[in-house]
Amino acid sequence: MRIVSLFSGAGGFEAGFGDTHRTILVNDVAMSARDVLRQRFPDVALIEDVRNVQPDDINSADVLVAGFPCQDVSIVGGQRGLAGTRSALVEHVFRLARATRPSHILLENVQSIRFVHGGRVLLYLMHAAEKLGYSWAYRTLDSRAFGLPQRRRRFYFLASRDSDPGEVLLSDAGSTLPANSLDLSLPVGFYWTEGRSGHGLTADAIPPLKTGSSIGIPSPPAVLFPDGSVKIPTIETAERFQGFPEGWTGAASPRLRWGLVGNAVSVPVVRWISDRMNSPAPWDHKLSSPMPDRPIWPLAAWGNGRGLRLAVSVQEAPSSLDIGRISHGNYSWTDLSDRALSGFVNRARESRLLYPGGFLEHLEARLR
Repeated sequence: MRIVSLFSGAGGFEAGFGDTHRTILVNDVAMSARDVLRQRFPDVALIEDVRNVQPDDINSADVLVAGFPCQDVSIVGGQRGLAGTRSALVEHVFRLARATRPSHILLENVQSIRFVHGGRVLLYLMHAAEKLGYSWAYRTLDSRAFGLPQRRRRFYFLASRDSDPGEVLLSDAGSTLPANSLDLSLPVGFYWTEGRSGHGLTADAIPPLKTGSSIGIPSPPAVLFPDGSVKIPTIETAERFQGFPEGWTGAASPRLRWGLVGNAVSVPVVRWISDRMNSPAPWDHKLSSPMPDRPIWPLAAWGNGRGLRLAVSVQEAPSSLDIGRISHGNYSWTDLSDRALSGFVNRARESRLLYPGGFLEHLEARLR
């Protein structure tokens, strides 16, 4: 298939589709992203501003893919929904789809798109696909189930013109992810920048990589190791936590690489979707039920493009479950500074959040 990628970022979709399909155009307004895209996909056309992409540029496309901006729909962001100027750019996906009628539209975003702003953003996506006569399916998938030691729940939406997208996203009902049971004999990931209103504690993995602070300072999660050390991943390890080879974003300036990796689509998840697009299979309609009302949409759903919408009971992990674990990998780390760790501990002690027994004590022992 011929792929047109909008809001391409670090190229996670392109890396995931790999050599099986052919990317014919990439797009990103950020100079750092364009530097990476030019290095990794030198023979692919690149257009800077999505508003300048015209139907004639993509007439031969089979698939439009877009990890459209999430800042206006994420819990961390302002939750302005499509009223926000950045997330409203997804409207250009449907502008181009209306003119070129690709076989598929594949979107990725944060899983909170199901409920922020009363679920209106997801309602827009469903309605926009149906208006074009596309059937659709969406599913929440956790990157950790695909061999990455990062708990990263993301929303994937596939609309198809002449086929059933449920045969791609829903035919594998999946496996249940193990509980996030913290055990200090294994590494524990957490957000050292938080502590007062959240902490992201994750067993043997990190919580989701983020773009960094609002002023562009890199802030990867920290990990408490069983030996008492507290470390943060290097940028090369962060790339691996998203499924990229080490050095993938090396064409960008060091400070901006963190934002590219934090915003990226997890490569192994896209590869799984790509494989299923190559080999679709029937899905079990017995797993479906009437779509509930908003404001919280289900974790997975399907629509026939003509008004029928169904919730579908599938898992956030595929049946080929491959849990990513920090303890099972050889990764590179640097020490978290005493100042950063002390700030987290102080905020945690002042908060009303619950922490597992011994966790804060281990951090305080590290400071001593």
